[in-house]
Amino acid sequence: MTFELTDKLIAEILFAMENQQKQFLFDAKKMNLISFDESLVDNEVIYLLPSWDSSDGYNLLETFITKFSGVKPYKELKNVLAEGRGVFKNFKKVLKKYPEVERKFNLYKKNEMNFRIIEWYNSLRESWGLEKLNQEYDDCNNLIQEDFIFRPYDYKLDRKCLALEFNNFLEEIKNQFPGELGFVLSDYWKMQSEIKNITSNKSVEGFVCHTLLDEFAGCILYSSNTKEKKIVAFAALFVNQNYRGLGIAKELLDRSLSFLRDKGIHFFIISNSFVSNALEPLLVQFGFEKKGFAFVTELN
Repeated sequence: MTFELTDKLIAEILFAMENQQKQFLFDAKKMNLISFDESLVDNEVIYLLPSWDSSDGYNLLETFITKFSGVKPYKELKNVLAEGRGVFKNFKKVLKKYPEVERKFNLYKKNEMNFRIIEWYNSLRESWGLEKLNQEYDDCNNLIQEDFIFRPYDYKLDRKCLALEFNNFLEEIKNQFPGELGFVLSDYWKMQSEIKNITSNKSVEGFVCHTLLDEFAGCILYSSNTKEKKIVAFAALFVNQNYRGLGIAKELLDRSLSFLRDKGIHFFIISNSFVSNALEPLLVQFGFEKKGFAFVTELN
């Protein structure tokens, strides 16, 4: 018996999947869930629900901290999994301390469980001789735009925050590479970035991101170095360590490219020395191509 997978039904199935104390079946004739009774299972009317047990939940936690390893509580969440006791309860406790990450996790969890439901429903549609449905995911960017404020870079308001964030980044490099190597790499990056020139250059443009409590969360800066003003060179991209892994860098880059495209800029150039392994996939996603010593995208 065919039935429509409504939003209401999806919500009910999600609730049932998370209930580890009780099992349910779906009655397609009455369009509701009923308590599990093996004798009631009927391939035409009464259907088993998609499976979701504690191992699925644990795998979800594992994949989340792997996919979003840049978020601040990464180490705390990883330690929770390593402890092996009270994993789900302690995982939620850690997330409660980081509302932005908690919302990211809840959206990720919803998408993954919805995917399981759509797979289940598509297998039924296939048995009915119907086409499969396409998967749809909620856009994480909506969370970013609700929880953070993005605005154009203001030299007077933002240069001190930028200088402070830059110094924090240099300390991260030193901590990542202990000993003399850390100092060498941080000094080299400092020379390459010319941060003093950036923070004192009033012609530098870009976007900054702040939390709703006005805490600096990130920025992207660029400048025009040609007489024709058709080429823009990347100057800096920082995301505060507390807010990494939430999509802020992507949003900053997206806003910048849209602004520059509307402004009539032809090329955006980023020197290879600024491109980390984590940043390169994002640049490729936005159409940048590696051209010798730089990544370049043509805007018009």
